[in-house]
Amino acid sequence: MSATPAAPGTTLAALAVAVALASTAQPVLASGLGRLFFSPEQRSQLDRQRNGERQPRADSATLFIDGVVRRSDGATTVWINGVAQREGLPGIRILPSAQDPSRVTLRIEGGAPVRLRVGEALKRATQEKDDGLAGGSIDIHGGTR
Repeated sequence: MSATPAAPGTTLAALAVAVALASTAQPVLASGLGRLFFSPEQRSQLDRQRNGERQPRADSATLFIDGVVRRSDGATTVWINGVAQREGLPGIRILPSAQDPSRVTLRIEGGAPVRLRVGEALKRATQEKDDGLAGGSIDIHGGTR
């Protein structure tokens, strides 16, 4: 196979078209992807959260355990209703499990301690746990390696 040479000027024309298309597509891509770095206000909010400043929590009638992170220095952060909690909430102590990192115990004033896994919710009025499966189950079948 032999390559046929391009007609004079077609390479330059193709390059000009590619540059024109790329320059018009850039604003669309930038708005769709967002900014790569945080603004100064967003960085200061992250610093405040990292230092333990509480944010207003969402729905207080139901406490949903979104996640648990245990850092290498031993500090643990639990996300409840989408808000990072280190110290607990008014009237509620949050005790992460030392044995199972996916579990926490909530001690609510005037009630018995309740153990919850990440992804479970507690209805405060009835102390009823909800796993979100509505009576169903999830089966995981391990494969061989």
